[in-house]
Amino acid sequence: MATMRAIGAVGAALVGLIQERYPRAEFGSALEIELYQTRNFTTPMTDGISVFLYRIAVNATTRNFPPRRTPDGRTFRPSLPIDMNVMITPWADSAQRHHRLLGWVMRMLEDIGTLTASQLNHYIAETDTFAPDEALEIVCEPLALSDYFTIWDRLRTLPTSATYVLRMLRLDSDIELAEAPLVRTRLFDLGELQQ
Repeated sequence: MATMRAIGAVGAALVGLIQERYPRAEFGSALEIELYQTRNFTTPMTDGISVFLYRIAVNATTRNFPPRRTPDGRTFRPSLPIDMNVMITPWADSAQRHHRLLGWVMRMLEDIGTLTASQLNHYIAETDTFAPDEALEIVCEPLALSDYFTIWDRLRTLPTSATYVLRMLRLDSDIELAEAPLVRTRLFDLGELQQ
């Protein structure tokens, strides 16, 4: 059951995995890895990788889930399936270093392929945000060229970035649906006809 903390857990997991796995022999030990908001692009880091959640949308292919049922038989409102779009941007003083960072982070995300529940829960304080059987698929999904032009027009300092979609994050509801007992008999109260 992915709780309301799930979106934050995904960002923390991406930052944590990049931080743990980047090759220090190649890039040094002082590489910054951060979650970015739009305001961070005005004064970006000089050497590192940023993770920017630029779009979130309801997954239209599986919009209508049935009510969620727990192993103990309780029923809850249906889960909300969402897709998260993130932009991974390397920042460096030289084009060569920028390209190397971009190549490494793209290869690393492709190698991971799927974020498991243990990876998603590992980088946050609440280790029960995702159920053990939950996972998110990481898919490289380039933006249309017109979208890139729009972003570059607004964020003039943005270097070449890679965009990914994390598919099928199910945000579960904690609103329980009340179930009435089964109907066993019906009583028909017929009134007397008055004349």
